Amino acid sequence: FQPSFRFGNISINVVDNPFLDPTLRQTLLDSGQTTVSMAKFFDELGNRAANNKRETFRFVGGFKGEFTLSQTEFAYDTYYINGKSNNSRQTLSSLIPGNLNAALDAVIDPATGEVACRSQVPGAQGPGYVDPATLNSGQCVPYNIFGFGAASQAARDYVSADVLRQDEIGQELYGGSITFDTDELFSLQGGPIGIALGYEYRQEFSSTVTDSLTQSGILTNAATPNEFGKFDVTEYFAEIKVPLIEGMAFAHELSIDAAFRNADYSHAGNANAWKVGLTFAPIDGLIFRGTFASSVRAPNISEAFSPQSPGFGRVSDPCDNDNISDDPDRAANCAALGIPAGFEANDNVSVNVISGGNPDLTSEDSDSTTFGIIWMPTFIEDFSISMDLYDIDLTDAITSVSAQTVADNCVDATGGPDTNFCGQIDRDPVTHDITLVRSGFINASAQKVRGVETNISYATNLQDIGLDLPGRLSSNLFISKLITLEVFQFQNRPDEINVEVGEVGDPRWQLRLSLNYRLDDLNVNWTSRYVDRSARFDVSPGGDTPEDTSPAFIGGITTHDISASYDFSNEISVFAGIRNFTDKLPPGYTTNPIYDSIGRRFFAGATFRF
Repeated sequence: FQPSFRFGNISINVVDNPFLDPTLRQTLLDSGQTTVSMAKFFDELGNRAANNKRETFRFVGGFKGEFTLSQTEFAYDTYYINGKSNNSRQTLSSLIPGNLNAALDAVIDPATGEVACRSQVPGAQGPGYVDPATLNSGQCVPYNIFGFGAASQAARDYVSADVLRQDEIGQELYGGSITFDTDELFSLQGGPIGIALGYEYRQEFSSTVTDSLTQSGILTNAATPNEFGKFDVTEYFAEIKVPLIEGMAFAHELSIDAAFRNADYSHAGNANAWKVGLTFAPIDGLIFRGTFASSVRAPNISEAFSPQSPGFGRVSDPCDNDNISDDPDRAANCAALGIPAGFEANDNVSVNVISGGNPDLTSEDSDSTTFGIIWMPTFIEDFSISMDLYDIDLTDAITSVSAQTVADNCVDATGGPDTNFCGQIDRDPVTHDITLVRSGFINASAQKVRGVETNISYATNLQDIGLDLPGRLSSNLFISKLITLEVFQFQNRPDEINVEVGEVGDPRWQLRLSLNYRLDDLNVNWTSRYVDRSARFDVSPGGDTPEDTSPAFIGGITTHDISASYDFSNEISVFAGIRNFTDKLPPGYTTNPIYDSIGRRFFAGATFRF
């Protein structure tokens, strides 16, 4: 990071500071200035670098096999996984503002005639003096702030510190499954019923331990408490496949598959997930399929257990005269809170924010429906085309409510101020300015996603299509059409809709074409990816217009990758390639991960098997 800095909050005593140029001192005094403020990047302290050391250990083991009981064959798979990662991060040259203020308040000690901190010269302190140092106040060293590197090394050490943070995450997992069928007992027309049963136990934990300086809040960053969290989950699952019909006229295949999983989370309670799927092939090569499913996601450690920590945030006061008309309910709600008409907030400064995890979170729920068709014509070898329509509704989604969102939702509710959100805000009783916002994670959001995906695959020997060339060519075209992506930050306010389709990160169309040529031990691949034109403005109803942002769109972007590999033997192979070989980059005003922001790059490697 850049060096530590102070912008305008450094105060220099013109009368006493011995490092001030005498001519400048007199000029300031002649103009009546006994104190002046200044700003500075403290380059002489060095950049705020971070040294990280990471160590990871992971063990994976298990047993799998088969056995026969009576006349039924059983297949089993048992496993155990244990992993842990540790990270030690030392952050260098963090500024201690209190010590800096003490070191900058330098005077001449009349007893020695030497420069000293005022805090070390009782005769220079005056009535009501309070030592501003926050660490080792008795060891203050005066700091010469003027110029580059004028301060002594002792002074630099006094106003800065290196701090340490230790992170640890870990997971232990064990479980097993067993599969069998009902052939010994009975079979349907399409065959025996296949069954799978399983059990799994998983424990996860994480911790973040910082040193006393970081926890105390005496550095430029807000105080950061230690963070600990862990949970465990016990899961049971069952899967079944029922082959109803096979090989009949106009019913080449008809089968049902279903699954159920029960998960008991120590921190989020009991949750069930299930799915039911139907596969129907009226003739050989034509398959219709559909699935209905309900899924869950439990809160992770950070969402559930992060401690409530102080920080700072920028909040544009919704009751400010410039913002009061952004929502039809604001004016009345702000007035109900006692905020006068024409109020102009002092919101160009950060406000205090307290945020963290929520141990009362429950699991997210989603209901999904998919319908698809697969065509593998018998008269075209190695050709297939599939199309699937998906529809997903997510409820009770875990969302991190920002300080700005809390402030807005306090006064944007219909029928009066929202007491839940308004209770998370403190305002100055005299100025009415926001002074504190409490935020964090809640189960409040919802999403609706709908789209269509198409996949076309074809493989052939080049000579089979009339080309007098050796080798085999495989191709695959994937097409994705996003129809709906609607986000409701608060599911109990369906009118507050955020439409994402067509915005940066959620393009309406995406395509990927891959061609693969293989000749004996040589394999060559070309892959092209297309991202549709995307808006940089909010396309939601009542959102922005294209004129609000310039440029309003990021045009469609296509990138290309090429690679090749060669197998010298079963034990030795080499590979190389170029990613984004046309060096196509998105415009500099986006860093969305859907785009390649690195550009052309080369890679090569070798694999040895032994």
